[in-house]
Amino acid sequence: MKDQSKTKQALIQELDSLRRRIAELEQSESERKRAEEALHRAEENFRRSLDDSPLGIRIVNAEGETIYANRAILDIYSLEDLNTTPVKKRYTPESFAEYKIRREKRKRGDYVPAEYEISIVRKDGEIRNLQVFRKEILWDGEKQFQVIYHDITERKRAEDARKQAEEKYRNIFENILEGIYRTTPAGRFVILNPAFARICGYASPEEMMEKVTDIANQLYANPEDRLRFRKLIVAEGQVKGFDVQFKHPTKGLVWVSIQSNPIRDEQGNILYYDGTIEDITERKQAEEERKVLQERLQRSEKMEALGNLAGGVAHDLNNVLGLVVGYAELLLMDADESSSIRPQLVNIMNGGLKAAAIVADLLTLARRGVPGRKVLNLNWIIADSQQLPEFEKLSSHHSSVRIRTDLEPDLVNISGSSVHLGKTLFNLVSNASESMTKGGIVTIKTANQYLEKPIQGYDEVREGDYVVLSVSDTGEGIPAADLKRIFEPFYTKKVMGRSGTGLGLAVVWGTVKDHHGYINVESEEGKGSIFTLYFPVTREDISAEASAISISEYMGSGESILIVDDVKGQRDLAATMLQKLNYNVASVSSGEEAIEYLKEHKIDLMVLDMIMDPGMDGLDTYKKVLEIHPGQKAIIVSGFSESDRVITAQTLGAGAYVRKPYVIEKLGLAVRKELDRK
Repeated sequence: MKDQSKTKQALIQELDSLRRRIAELEQSESERKRAEEALHRAEENFRRSLDDSPLGIRIVNAEGETIYANRAILDIYSLEDLNTTPVKKRYTPESFAEYKIRREKRKRGDYVPAEYEISIVRKDGEIRNLQVFRKEILWDGEKQFQVIYHDITERKRAEDARKQAEEKYRNIFENILEGIYRTTPAGRFVILNPAFARICGYASPEEMMEKVTDIANQLYANPEDRLRFRKLIVAEGQVKGFDVQFKHPTKGLVWVSIQSNPIRDEQGNILYYDGTIEDITERKQAEEERKVLQERLQRSEKMEALGNLAGGVAHDLNNVLGLVVGYAELLLMDADESSSIRPQLVNIMNGGLKAAAIVADLLTLARRGVPGRKVLNLNWIIADSQQLPEFEKLSSHHSSVRIRTDLEPDLVNISGSSVHLGKTLFNLVSNASESMTKGGIVTIKTANQYLEKPIQGYDEVREGDYVVLSVSDTGEGIPAADLKRIFEPFYTKKVMGRSGTGLGLAVVWGTVKDHHGYINVESEEGKGSIFTLYFPVTREDISAEASAISISEYMGSGESILIVDDVKGQRDLAATMLQKLNYNVASVSSGEEAIEYLKEHKIDLMVLDMIMDPGMDGLDTYKKVLEIHPGQKAIIVSGFSESDRVITAQTLGAGAYVRKPYVIEKLGLAVRKELDRK
């Protein structure tokens, strides 16, 4: 019994010990869980603080792979981009070069500063400046690198802006034409700019400040003017337009106009005089000559009025003389050397040329006209101009602007100056490029066009044969309020001295008028602008070699042709050209007349004008003709661009589309090709 009692007691003690051990284990497990939870919360808080940090934070391994990136970094690049996009594409070229240097130093074990700056390129193309801090840390128990990025772009921009502002004002101070100064009340210079020294005849501000210690006696031609200056300051608080004479070391006396404001302390005492001076010597001299100049001005105004009249007359005479000389030349080509009428034709030709010389004199009186005119092809001028240094410089300044050309292959020639036309093209392209601050497309286009009716636009473009040059852009457009004044000399919205003088479009206007042309402008804010220039054509060839196709290849064999055109001059010119090519030609002035003619006659080919007013146009006429003569051959002519109605006529059976103005080779080839078509 005694042994059993001892055994029971031992079991109880062992059981109590087990219970205590279990309790200890449970407490230890609980503490472990609390520790794990605390660690988990700490890790969550740490990662949350990293994610929410305004600074960009990355954890990278020794190979440069990104293990972790917070939201600030992911706003710039995704985690996938960080590990797949080459560093070269994420950095600016300068920063990438510095990155390679740092990488090589780390490989060699050389010292690399833990703090440095980089410039990155965001996914949207924006460049940002970052300050970087790099240090070694333990991450998930392994040695990694923590890289912290501080975006300092705005600070950099502010610093750059401050530097630019300082440089800007320093440049203004150093380069402005007006003299800028500060003096003490006693008349000693505190500061002055190079223009002030130059106006007063000194090589530099330093030389002038050293040599001029008494303004009243050393600068003023009349020292009492200095007293007058001070009285004005007291009476009016400032000085504006104070005109006096200064002594000049080499010129004797010069006139200057002074503006000045006193700088006072809190008690109202004058500390300094700040102001400007302007050399007005030429203006003063001009005022003295005003009476003489006034007489010259009156004569000039009278001559200008006569010149305007002469210019208008000359323009109209040129249109008439063009027909006289042109037809005389056509007739001379057909006249035999022994023909009895050849002397009369020569007299007509020479008389027309003499009249043209008189017109040239009228244009000189009008201060218009291009001396030494030559027969030119605008396509060649465009091609040559694009190879000039000015165009290359323009392209480098506006690298985001693309210049596109759309040139008429068979462009008719014009008469004028290649230099002036090249300058006009450059001014238009330059203006278009500057209007596209964010990049875009400038389109240079040429076309042949015959205007059957005047165009009422910015300029009134009269009917006639033209070579048309248009320069269009996808830029900001021109406000309606400014559109009426854009060709005025010196009227510009650009920053003077940086973007131009304001004469570019005035030069364009003058050149177009010198070439007897017209301008039309279309613009809409936010959608760009189109400048369209109309230059009268010439029937002259640039050289004898310009005609690559022998006339024998498009001569006729007596085929019958009907010309349908509502403009008599165009009917007659086309008829003359086709008769010269050995065709039998008839002509009518409307679609209605053509239908009546074809009820009684059969013809081999129609030369059909697309736009006729009033009455039926070319398409309606052709439809009616096909009812009378199915399969009737025709070619379509027009002064306007190819339209849907032209295409419809061609689907009905009409042949080539020929754009006016007429060129004998182009018209002859189109006729011959259509007649030979099976």
